Amino acid sequence: MHKLKKKDYNGIKAGIWYTIGNIIIKGIPFFTIPIFTRLLTTNDFGIYSIYLSYEEILSVVIGLGISGTVKIAKFEFKNEFEKYISSVINLIAIVGIIFLVISNFLYPFLIFQEWLSRFVVNLIIVQSISVAIYFVVSSKYIIDGDYIKNLLVVFFMTILNIAISLILCLYFFKDNSYLGRIIGTALGAIFIAIFIIFNQNKISTIISKKKYNRFALVLGLPLIFHQLSISLLAQSDKIMIQALVGNKEAGVYSIGVIITSVLAVIISSIDSAWTPWFYSKLSEKKYDILIKNNNILVIFFMYLTSGFILISPDIIHVMTEKSYWDSIYTVIPLIISIYLNFMYVFSVGVEYFLKKTGFISMVTVTCVFINIIFNYFMIKQFGYIAAAYATCISRFFQFLFHYLMAKHLLKFKIVSTKYLIFSLIGICIIGCIANIYIYSIFIRWGIIFIITIFIFSYFYKLKIFDRFLNRHRE
Repeated sequence: MHKLKKKDYNGIKAGIWYTIGNIIIKGIPFFTIPIFTRLLTTNDFGIYSIYLSYEEILSVVIGLGISGTVKIAKFEFKNEFEKYISSVINLIAIVGIIFLVISNFLYPFLIFQEWLSRFVVNLIIVQSISVAIYFVVSSKYIIDGDYIKNLLVVFFMTILNIAISLILCLYFFKDNSYLGRIIGTALGAIFIAIFIIFNQNKISTIISKKKYNRFALVLGLPLIFHQLSISLLAQSDKIMIQALVGNKEAGVYSIGVIITSVLAVIISSIDSAWTPWFYSKLSEKKYDILIKNNNILVIFFMYLTSGFILISPDIIHVMTEKSYWDSIYTVIPLIISIYLNFMYVFSVGVEYFLKKTGFISMVTVTCVFINIIFNYFMIKQFGYIAAAYATCISRFFQFLFHYLMAKHLLKFKIVSTKYLIFSLIGICIIGCIANIYIYSIFIRWGIIFIITIFIFSYFYKLKIFDRFLNRHRE
């Protein structure tokens, strides 16, 4: 057997540890659900989730799309790369300060919700600056292969976020728990940003240079529209629920989003490890290998998603208070929407490979409008739970548009259409069963047991386990 080169081995090792670390760290907020759902009322949780939505959107705007330019800058500036990083960090800080000045000037003339005090508005902006700076340095760590540094930064930011929030909620903001959670989250990001700035300043003095900033703006500004569309697609549900129904309902819905985010992180992390292999086989035009392995991946994720749907009612019952239990009815359609996300990664992979990124942005923007329109009418007619189904509809259109484009661009199949359709129908049937038997734990777990036997038999027949063990031994 051919041995892996040291460089290749290190790359694979880095990818594996990055994936594992990413799942563990991003899973930490999931395990704090039992704590914060008992410290925060549904109303408080709703306010906090909306705060995060505003912060995520604003961090994209303040970040100017610069984090997306770091990979290119690494090869463009080479020995001057650290100077580039320092310059763009300074640029982001300047943009953030401009936002602070303008928002404080306009604040008396604008009408905000009661919880959006001047202090909270300033916190949103400062946290957005901090997060935008982190994204730049995170991109630097990834391109440099410093995956451990990146994971450590995220780990400490998460721990600070949780620890400070707990102290503030328990001892200082008992009557306004949402404020303790907001301040704790903001301070975690701000402290990490300060550390990043001091550390980067030691490497290369943080000062703006025209040639670096021009490069960042020329490449970064066009990315804002795409990044903003992605954020709006993810956050518009909660914002519209709060506007059309209320904070309480936004809080209940947000729990559903957090629960399902665990599955999203797993899929995203495995996708990151799968993408290099996918591109290499595309470049070699080994379509038979692609379709064979991608079909197996579809079956695996169908199994993973089905299991998650069937145990989701138990997760919510165990991890939250009774006031949050209605989120069960949002979790199932949200999980299906995440599976639809997975279904279009094959098509998007083709579009990226063939450099048709303009179409990707166009589809994202289109689906934002579809999501907003369906949200508006469905939430008003059926209540906040309908937002989860509106998300499913917009994700289905996203899958359909990308699938049709990939089929047009590439005349060869890379995944079986029958597998995709069968898996989606199967997931929807499982979702209906889970809805009917929400309070019948034995029926749901019995179905998981039966599905597991079928899937393991299928993998055994294909000798998947033998192939995995042989590669591990090599």
